[in-house]
Amino acid sequence: MKEIPEYEKYPVSKEEMGKRYKNWTDALANQMMVLYRVGKETGGEVFVKRLKEEFFKLGENSAQVFKAVTGTKNEDFQDCSGGLMKVFNRLDDAMANFWDGYIENSKSALEKEVKTCPAAKQWSQEPDFCASIIGELVKGMAHALNPKFKTDGFSKLLVKGDQCCRYRIEMKD
Repeated sequence: MKEIPEYEKYPVSKEEMGKRYKNWTDALANQMMVLYRVGKETGGEVFVKRLKEEFFKLGENSAQVFKAVTGTKNEDFQDCSGGLMKVFNRLDDAMANFWDGYIENSKSALEKEVKTCPAAKQWSQEPDFCASIIGELVKGMAHALNPKFKTDGFSKLLVKGDQCCRYRIEMKD
């Protein structure tokens, strides 16, 4: 097992560190709102477009990492069942999002509602931000896993006052 570096050896309990990480997450989410506002103010739609492009690319690159972490292979992404669920469950788990099953989990579509989000409170200050970054990340990942996967991003968002975040990925004809 890899040794823990000195800068990660905290003199407090894991429970206490969990509280501090929550505070850190809140602070980062607020800082992202400041950066987003400044970017929109100084760069307008050009900034938003570039941000979306970068997060789509990040999603494409992340797909390979999530395939490795989930042990999935290219052949697991011939349709929306199996591999797609494993990758997006791992993504949601990594982002501390929780869900209660699926709206649809079939060969033709994966549709899921996420019930929690550690950044929803802060990001609700700029509700379009989440769709611009996480929505594009999801699109990029889906595309990289199989160019026949199609998603329009989120149909519901916690940051817009909905009770969940809902996304759907389908097979193109």
